Amino acid sequence: MDKKQVIETLFDKKVIKVLSLFINNPSEEYYLREIAKITKVPPASVYRILKMMLHLELLLEYKTKHLKTYVLNQKNSSFLIDLLEDKKSAIQEFKEFISSVSGVDMVVLHGREEKDKASILVIGQNPDIDAIRVKIVEIKEKYNFNIIHLVLSSEQYSQMLSMGLYPGQKIVLFSKNQ
Repeated sequence: MDKKQVIETLFDKKVIKVLSLFINNPSEEYYLREIAKITKVPPASVYRILKMMLHLELLLEYKTKHLKTYVLNQKNSSFLIDLLEDKKSAIQEFKEFISSVSGVDMVVLHGREEKDKASILVIGQNPDIDAIRVKIVEIKEKYNFNIIHLVLSSEQYSQMLSMGLYPGQKIVLFSKNQ
């Protein structure tokens, strides 16, 4: 279980939803009803949560005539960012990227994703190998995560599967047919 899952299990889910909204959008200002709509938390609960967060100085309140808006007090809430910020994983970023590469029909995670590496099969007809390599280098630098990849045609992948060359766990990360 990661830190965020532990926090969500231990504490009130409504509070976590509201706090996560502010953590993941630190410079955005929201009014009460907008927070309720985005987080799907009832307005009365949002009101109670906002009052508590204001008291703890996690939020700043701005008043204009008949409207109050709330924004994250970044100075007092920086310790929460590591716990609640939605962070992309290296595999998620690669998955989002690969879906836009022409010629890729399917991407398979071969075996298990480990802490610092994963083996990936890219299956398709003449995908842009250079773009894939550039993205893998970017991910290595950004996340310190190694993506070991092999590019195969659909026929090659089918033949290797039928020969039993790729036993074990396979997770389809992307498929053109999905």
